[in-house]
Amino acid sequence: AFGLSVVFAEWPFAVLANTLFVVILYWMVGLNPASDRVGYFYIVYIVFGFFSLSLGQMIASFSANEFIAALIAPIPGALLTLVAGATTPYPSMPKFFSSWLYWLSPHRYLLEGLIANDLHGARVHCNPDELYTFEPPANSTCRDYAGDWVKSAIGYIDNLDATSACKYCPYSVGDEFVSTFSWSYDNRWRNFGILFAFIAFNIIFTIAMVRIYKVNKR
Repeated sequence: AFGLSVVFAEWPFAVLANTLFVVILYWMVGLNPASDRVGYFYIVYIVFGFFSLSLGQMIASFSANEFIAALIAPIPGALLTLVAGATTPYPSMPKFFSSWLYWLSPHRYLLEGLIANDLHGARVHCNPDELYTFEPPANSTCRDYAGDWVKSAIGYIDNLDATSACKYCPYSVGDEFVSTFSWSYDNRWRNFGILFAFIAFNIIFTIAMVRIYKVNKR
């Protein structure tokens, strides 16, 4: 009972704090305004707040004092963020990290869910300085030269009927950008469930450590 009270005592404050954060942040930065996208972002952010809280409690449960806990806490957070697949996409990640640590990072499931949730179905329009330029063969249009290719590839050609300086944008829809990270919109709810698994592990570990290191020493 003491271990459970340690775990859950801060959850109401976490819900309040994270709710205020979402309300302030979401529309300020112009994220997807569709109601189902807002709802997913909100509940996932609340759940990830529970994970972050439980991770800190887990570290504190086996630390000798607050100073030791404060020294340990940044290490897993920084490591799990670095291997989440955002700064270094999964296809470009060193094999040592991509083979196991990438899959053990809760941040990876958070980021895939939130980014795919926001960009799914969003149309992409490249600015002129973001387009790649290539030349078609003589007496050919961009459509003749690359029309069939672009139908099976990602992105779009901005001037299919031009006979020179074909303008290619590497993405036509947000899902194509998401796919470069080996992520998918279809994994949103799977990732949501996986976050609960991480929380459950943290809670069980915390309760066990509280019982071993705290309760038995009283």
